[in-house]
Amino acid sequence: MQHAPQYRNEMVVAQPVLDMNQKADTSGDTFDNHTRILVTQQFEILELCGIEAKNRYRISTEDNPAETFLFAQETGDGCERVCCSLCRSMTMNIHLGHDKNGPVVLSMQKERHCQMLPCPILLHPGAWIVTCPWLCIAAASKDPEFIVRKGNEVLGSILDPSGPAFQCKGNSLIRDATGCTLYETGPLCLCSSARCCPCLEEEAVHVTTPAGERVASITRKAMTCAELCGKMNRFVVDFGSVRDPTHRALIFAAGMMFDLQYWEQKQ
Repeated sequence: MQHAPQYRNEMVVAQPVLDMNQKADTSGDTFDNHTRILVTQQFEILELCGIEAKNRYRISTEDNPAETFLFAQETGDGCERVCCSLCRSMTMNIHLGHDKNGPVVLSMQKERHCQMLPCPILLHPGAWIVTCPWLCIAAASKDPEFIVRKGNEVLGSILDPSGPAFQCKGNSLIRDATGCTLYETGPLCLCSSARCCPCLEEEAVHVTTPAGERVASITRKAMTCAELCGKMNRFVVDFGSVRDPTHRALIFAAGMMFDLQYWEQKQ
């Protein structure tokens, strides 16, 4: 198994850093230059039986959620998805149009990994026979990572470091194709009231530059009872001041990663 470098607090910063006040070339933007988009997970009846189904999402504007202009669908091994949904490998393809028959305009690939467990799990000594080996394997294995592609071009990656997850914090590093950090999402407390009572409160994740400037946000909306029972999420990606099409695609991918790693209800 290939070992990834251990996560540290310092980040490798891409140089030169993009000036957000400058006008960027927005031609070829996957999201039609919309400032805010709504990502809505579709209902899957298999989820009610405790079986992890392929995730599918409708992507629209927040003002007009009925008009789907992008459609996201997961592909991957069925046995791996059902037996080990938390650690599964997968590819999320973003199709142009309202269903999977449209051309793929963006793809995100994640390899199989061992998910880090939060440290409070160690408060249950009876489970140590399982949790201690799990934690050791997770610490030694490669961190979850999305490789983001547009056609054959690698745009960058989204890395979910295991260190903060052990400390009950969720965050990710948004990196360019060379591995330099462009933005960071979070950190977000995994013990917040929004996670305990998702029907009562929305949960916002800030996207910041390495200098700490907030430039965008990813917000899971408060869930309805139907969404909670049907295991569906809705979240809004607000691109804020980001205009570069590649950076916008990577921020969107960070939202998808956050949904899969922290917001999706696990089987």
